[in-house]
Formats: sequence, structure tokens, C-alpha cells
Amino acid sequence: MKIIYHHRTLGDGAEGIHIREMIHAFRSLGHTVTVVAPAGEHPPQINPKVGILSTIKSSLPGFLFEFCEILYSLYSFVSICIKSIEIKPDFIYDRYITYNMGSVIAAKFLKIPIFLEVNAPLALERTEQPDEKLYFKRIAFWTERWVCSNATKTIVVSTPLKNYLISVGVNADKIVVLPNGVNHEKFFPHEKDENLLRNYGLTKSDIVIGFTGILRAWHGLELLLDSFRAISQEYENVFLLIVGDGPIRYDLEDLINNFNLKSKVIITGRIPYNKVHEYVNFFDIAVSPKSTFYASPMKVVEYMALGKTVVTPNEENFLDLIDVGKNGMVFTGESKDGLTIVLKELFKNRNLMTELGGNARKKVQDRLNWRCNGSRVCQMLEDKI
Repeated sequence: MKIIYHHRTLGDGAEGIHIREMIHAFRSLGHTVTVVAPAGEHPPQINPKVGILSTIKSSLPGFLFEFCEILYSLYSFVSICIKSIEIKPDFIYDRYITYNMGSVIAAKFLKIPIFLEVNAPLALERTEQPDEKLYFKRIAFWTERWVCSNATKTIVVSTPLKNYLISVGVNADKIVVLPNGVNHEKFFPHEKDENLLRNYGLTKSDIVIGFTGILRAWHGLELLLDSFRAISQEYENVFLLIVGDGPIRYDLEDLINNFNLKSKVIITGRIPYNKVHEYVNFFDIAVSPKSTFYASPMKVVEYMALGKTVVTPNEENFLDLIDVGKNGMVFTGESKDGLTIVLKELFKNRNLMTELGGNARKKVQDRLNWRCNGSRVCQMLEDKI
């Protein structure tokens, strides 16, 4: 099949990984993918367009940039129409972004199926972010509802996100839940790098609880630290490895000092994505203490791909990924107690940890991978949607 893949992002962070992996998945299945995007499909570090677009974005006043976002619909409509007439695609795959109606309008105009990938309720998200103002709020919410209602299928990454879209007026029959995946050929169980372990003062016999990601308030790292404090008082050779950097790092370091955990907690700082698997490989237990209600945390699937024992909150978006007691464990509540109970249970039963990790890896191989996601999208078209 011939596919047009459209996105309007700079392609950095998790969104860039998702974009490039889905494109690779479609191509690995034998399909031809043409990317329509201002920044193209290449990673930011080798893409000169990214620097230019980033400069333009940062130099414009907020309301003017937002007005340009609205006008972008015209650009996407024209670009997709021109490319569609040229290559005659079987379908368009569009990564949803605030205000963009052009992709869906082009698909309807040319009578081409369009699958809209929605990773977040962006209108809602942008109204709730303290560092960002949404100037044309009503237009943002209206266009979000319209594009999700008028795409051939709207593909969302979690069940709570599906429920949210239904609550704002999108027909449930339009929506398909397709959680995030992982490239399980890049993330797989392997021997620990002993030199890297030594760099952090760790040994193979140490028990490592870990987390990866940008250090932001909504990840619940304070809860993880509080729970780890209780664990470290009971077990000597246990360490917490936080892989990443972010705006709350200094707050976390203050908390670590207040908890007297400086010798037990390591924050690595930012690690290149192609090296993250080496750090996750050190984990015995991988924890994702919290997330936004609609997210499909990619880190959890990466933990699973590496055969790690995964612990998450008992919330619906995480339950889209793990089967409790089979390939992961969950805790209840937002205090340290629930998480601490689960961690102690795992510490006492290493066989259970091995079983959970093995089952997690198998689920990734069978289902939670990008190639499988690409195949399911194509199957929707073959099944006449």
C-alpha cells in the first residue's frame, strides 16, 4: 500500500520516536510511506529544518504563533492534496495537532481514508499547562472535536482518552484504542554493562529500582522517593536509579537530601535515547509512579521489552498495557503505602519478579510493538473499516 504520513512537530522527544517508529513499521511491512511535514522525518540532530522552525516558533508572540497554527490548515490541505494527486495513496495517516483541520478536509475532498492518531487531548492539555496560554480556546476545542469526528477512524493511545473524546461529543464507533509500542529489536534483555555499573557505584548483586523520563511534576517522583525511603530502611543493597533530567530535578535533589538518601539515589541527567536501554537494563524493578490520565506511557512498554518487573498505578491507561499479576503489578492510592507494599512483596519473591518480566517481554513481542500497531492500522483498511 501507499501511505501519506503527515505530522506537524519538530520530531524531538517521545513524539519523534513515535513518528519515526511508525514510519519504519509501515515500511517494514512492505508499504511505501511518503512523509508530508514541515520538519520532514529525520531526527532533529541531523535535520537543519528543525533549528529554523524552532527559532521561528520561539520568536513569535504567543497569540501570533497560535494564529499561524490555525492558518497551517491551509498549508496541510494544499500539501496533502498535491502529494495525493501525485502518488494516489491508499490512506493518509495523520498525527493530530491543535487546530489542524487541513488533513481531514483534504482526505474528504479527495475521498481517501484517513486515520487520525491522537496522543493527547491537546486543547485540554494546553489550557491546563501553567507555562502556556491558549488564546483561541473555543476554536481549539471545536476543531479537536471536528477532526476526531470526521476522520475515517480516530486512533487513541488509551482507554481514558477514548472516554474523554466520547464525553466531548465524538462518536464511540469512530474511535479505536491502540496503545503505544516499542521497537523490541532495540529494547531486549542483555548482559549488564559492568563498566557503566561501576561508573555509578553499582554492582550486579545490588537491587535497583528505576525510572526513566523527563523529570516533571506529573510523574509522581516524590511518591517514588518517599516509598524508596521506607524500602531502604529495610534493605541494605537497594538503590534508586532515576534516568533523566528536567525542571523538577533540583526539587528532587532537595528531597533526597532531606530524606538522607544521597548515597542511595542516583539521578543520571539526560541520556541519549539510543543509550537508555543500557540503563533500564540495570533495573530489577521498573516503576512508573504516575502519569497524565490519558497517556500511554512509552517508558512502561520499554521496561516490559527489556523483561523488567513493572510496577504502575492501578489506573485504566496503565491497564491498557499490563495484565495485573501476569506481566506487571499495580499499587493503589497516591501515598507511599500502596507502592511500598507491592515493592516489599516483590523483594520477598524473586521468582515472581522473573516470571513477570518474562511474561512482559512476551507481551511486547506478541502485541505491544510498533510493527504490530502498523499492521493493525493497515488491517482496518483491509477490513473495509
